[in-house]
Amino acid sequence: MKKCYFLLFLFIIDFLFLSCNRTEIIPAYLLLSNDDLSVNVANFNKEHETDYDNDVLAIIKRQYFDDVLVSLNGQVLGYWKLPCKIPLLPDYSKPNNIRVTPCTRLTNTTLTTAPYAFLKPIDTSLEIVKEQEYRLPNMAFEYEKSVSFPVLETFSQTTLFKPRDTVGTPVAMEIFNDGGTSKGRIALVDSLDYFDVITPAFRLYGQGVKQYWEMYYKCENGSMTTYLDYQSSLAVLPQQDLIVLPATTSWKKIYIDLTDVVSWACGSANSISLRLGIRGLKESNVDNAFFYFDYIKLITMSAPY
Repeated sequence: MKKCYFLLFLFIIDFLFLSCNRTEIIPAYLLLSNDDLSVNVANFNKEHETDYDNDVLAIIKRQYFDDVLVSLNGQVLGYWKLPCKIPLLPDYSKPNNIRVTPCTRLTNTTLTTAPYAFLKPIDTSLEIVKEQEYRLPNMAFEYEKSVSFPVLETFSQTTLFKPRDTVGTPVAMEIFNDGGTSKGRIALVDSLDYFDVITPAFRLYGQGVKQYWEMYYKCENGSMTTYLDYQSSLAVLPQQDLIVLPATTSWKKIYIDLTDVVSWACGSANSISLRLGIRGLKESNVDNAFFYFDYIKLITMSAPY
């Protein structure tokens, strides 16, 4: 009989212990979606000492973030693909800090997810209740102070990209009116099978700088290759291919991290002169191929380390 009472006592103690633990680990939830993230450029000209018009600012504002990095009270909760429902185990007795950092998928690193360091993370203080769901609407990120755009192609009237070679029949990038919006377009029609366009030369620094090549594009019945053309006799490779963009009938956004690429190209030098280039060709079984560009950006900033 005593043994039965003892087992019953152990059962009660164990039940109470587990019940307490279950109570302590009941989470709250943070709900995030793509629509919650935006970019604020209202003060960009003033803070960066630029004079961009509204069309250019609209391009700077446009981003396509499908992932975020979330922290709670300084503890990283990981990368999350939007939309998402994130369990939170905060300190329920006081306000908690939630930090949200927009992230990108870097095409040139086998789709690695990385924080988009050019925008400041957003910190929010919340008093959180167990089992409740919370949203952080209207998260308007702002660019870091050291951000600049060595290349900012909007295709509003003309384009920086010109045919690399002028011999034969060079294919040029034209300004294309798409429902009242200007875009860049390259048409490979009839016997035209190949194009190669490139920007004027500009200089990039190799140390202590973070830099991305960003582009919003689609290529119908053809593929493209992005590359860097180094304007230095010391460069190991005069041209360095970056990534191949296959044919697609839908608009795609790519982020290409040039940070390590440019640093390697500089070698012991402080900076290097280069050009952004795009080559393309149409598929062998089609007569015409079209390549469209909504915008092309090269964004740089002092590295955050």
